[in-house]
Amino acid sequence: MRGENLLGMYRVLTDSNPLRTTLRAYAGWIAVILGALAIAFVANGPADAQEGEELSNPVAFAETSYANVCAECHGDRGAGGSVPGTDRRAPALAGTEEVTAAYLDLVLRTGRMPPAGDPFDNRAREVFYSDVEREAMVAWVSEAFDLEQDIPDVEEGDIAVGLETFALNCAHCHGNAGAGGTAGSTTWTPRVNHLEPIAVVEAIRVGPFEMPAFATDQLTEEEANAVASYLEAVREERGTPVFGLVELNPVFASGFVALLAILLIGSLLYIGGRPTPFESVPGAALHASRPPTGMTPMPGDPRYEAMARDMPQDQDHEPIPYTDEEPADPTEGTDDPVQDPPDTPDDTPHEEPPA
Repeated sequence: MRGENLLGMYRVLTDSNPLRTTLRAYAGWIAVILGALAIAFVANGPADAQEGEELSNPVAFAETSYANVCAECHGDRGAGGSVPGTDRRAPALAGTEEVTAAYLDLVLRTGRMPPAGDPFDNRAREVFYSDVEREAMVAWVSEAFDLEQDIPDVEEGDIAVGLETFALNCAHCHGNAGAGGTAGSTTWTPRVNHLEPIAVVEAIRVGPFEMPAFATDQLTEEEANAVASYLEAVREERGTPVFGLVELNPVFASGFVALLAILLIGSLLYIGGRPTPFESVPGAALHASRPPTGMTPMPGDPRYEAMARDMPQDQDHEPIPYTDEEPADPTEGTDDPVQDPPDTPDDTPHEEPPA
């Protein structure tokens, strides 16, 4: 019995009928929803680096890691060098004023260094080092190449001031809520509302890559701390379902419009390519038996008998049979022409005119 039920379900799903079409439509929409959930899960950003155990010898670890991971581009002595696979050069770590301990801590903390691919793009990256490993690398490289020790101490700031400061100085590239965006036709700006406060302040001061640096005479310490607090508040704000968006910047807006257009066009093509057979429409047999508008069925035509059966009949009178003969003339066969009916006498009394 169970085998027969499974066989019946298989026949329902494989038979060409409206039920199969409906099931396929539902299956398609379920696949679209699952795909959107998968995209949202992947787009949540890189996972945080796992916390590692305390290093038994931080100096040895940092020295070995620099030789194996960093020296290929920056050189054994930090003098810079060519980036493999490109015609660009990696900056020198030693003797470069812009490269400081805060700069190094920022690029390692955000995963910009070491790069998994092109080091000059702004895509999200996996963080390579754990916290203890990053601290060991910053300490060793800063001492080895005599970098300026400028890692900031971040304090809690005024969120309202941070909102105003971010809107005036940062939102035109990173979006109103720090979700990323564009800075020109070809430059993408990364998301910043997921960064720790110390990384936000470091980025403000050192200006990594294409971002300009803001000195204390442009943004005060209080304003920098306020921006970090504002982005931290944005991070704690609940976003939209599925995608978790706090704002819809031009990049995401364009993506949503394209996705909706694809879904709409795909649905129209699917619906148009799977028309419902006319015979399966309720009442199709009745409509098919009736003649087109303006045409009178003739005796002997099956549509005539079908229409006669469908028409309600008067119980007191027999239906008038159809005939193609001309109607008889009532005056035919008589000599008298058709006479008009006599005038009906008027019974209204009339007054005689006076003599």
